[in-house]
Amino acid sequence: MQANQKYAFSWRLLHWLIALLVAGLIPIGLWMASRGAANLWDDLTNTLYGAHKAIGFTVLWLMVLRVLVRWRKGQPPYPASMPRILIVAAGILHLLLYVLLFATPLLGWAAVTAYPALITLGSYHLPAMPFVPQSEALAQQLFDIHGTLALVLGVLILGHIAAGLKHLLINRDGIFQRMWFGK
Repeated sequence: MQANQKYAFSWRLLHWLIALLVAGLIPIGLWMASRGAANLWDDLTNTLYGAHKAIGFTVLWLMVLRVLVRWRKGQPPYPASMPRILIVAAGILHLLLYVLLFATPLLGWAAVTAYPALITLGSYHLPAMPFVPQSEALAQQLFDIHGTLALVLGVLILGHIAAGLKHLLINRDGIFQRMWFGK
């Protein structure tokens, strides 16, 4: 594989950093939500909520940076041997991932603004999202949508991982290596 077929280093770094953060966000979110639903409000639950908010806000800003890198660096072309239908499917999946990687944290931020519950870890407060009124009813609706989108995002991520592993282990066509750091 030629070096120019790989994604830019900054893009690969952001991809894997966001992947690691989201891999932590989903189980933390499920754990904190189950403790909250069971009315277990203690230091652990508060830490889980605080970490989830801090990591989610970080993912949001890393996604902004990722879009800027994509715009500036461009995307390497797929191999000519790759069927058009797979290229279209990959484009749709990536578009959905990008939309959800923005929408999910934005809705979470709007929800904690509406509640309000902006404190994260170490007494750090997220800024309130502009134009979001304080309303527990609105917050609950936003939290519900946020949770649903997070689950959809998790399913799409599993599909993305499965496709990447298929390219790595079965197809052996270099698609996985475009986003990997090694040769």
